[in-house]
Amino acid sequence: MTTIKRQLKTADDVATYRKQKAAMQKYKCPICRGPLQVNVTALDHSHKNGHCRSVLCRSCNVGEGKVMAGMLFRTTKTNLAYREPIQWLRNLADYLEYHQNNPSGIIHPTFDLKTGKQKPVKRRKK
Repeated sequence: MTTIKRQLKTADDVATYRKQKAAMQKYKCPICRGPLQVNVTALDHSHKNGHCRSVLCRSCNVGEGKVMAGMLFRTTKTNLAYREPIQWLRNLADYLEYHQNNPSGIIHPTFDLKTGKQKPVKRRKK
């Protein structure tokens, strides 16, 4: 377990630390590897323990939050996504990579072969 070194208390503390951390990262987002733009970044942190992780571009920070929230949506406490989210994400990446390299040859009815795109979802009327 990591010992707490200090807690950022003000918006100025956060801004200063974010600038320092971005410089340490050579102004690159660790997820998309894109450049970090001034004032369009987020100091990412764990919502479980509060520890700051890295500076991310806003897009990756929002994406990370949506992925984490999405994998826990309607998930029971016995599900791997709940118990070990990092392993679940590795399994997801392995699954997607396998099927990208080994397509089934069976096309889902919601995919339009003429356009090469997913058909818009038709919602049932209430």
